[in-house]
Amino acid sequence: MMTGTNDGSKRPPGHMKDVWLGIGLLALLHLLLFLFPVSFFFIGVVQILYLLPAIIIFRKRGGIVQGLLIGAGVTFLLNAACFGIVMTMTFS
Repeated sequence: MMTGTNDGSKRPPGHMKDVWLGIGLLALLHLLLFLFPVSFFFIGVVQILYLLPAIIIFRKRGGIVQGLLIGAGVTFLLNAACFGIVMTMTFS
């Protein structure tokens, strides 16, 4: 059964729970990078190696895929910001 939200869109019950589950799943996958610390230097490339299979596995659960993509976007933005700080050497 579909329930409506205030914005008029129809989402299945538990959609937000699935989104947070997807974000948490990506956070756990990021923790696996501690097994190979050098991979933090290439997180943009390495993230694709486990993000794409996760998206394919959970493709039928849109909320989890949406959470995975939100987490990937946050990771990209943090990576870009840190790269910018390191390249400009403005640590103060």
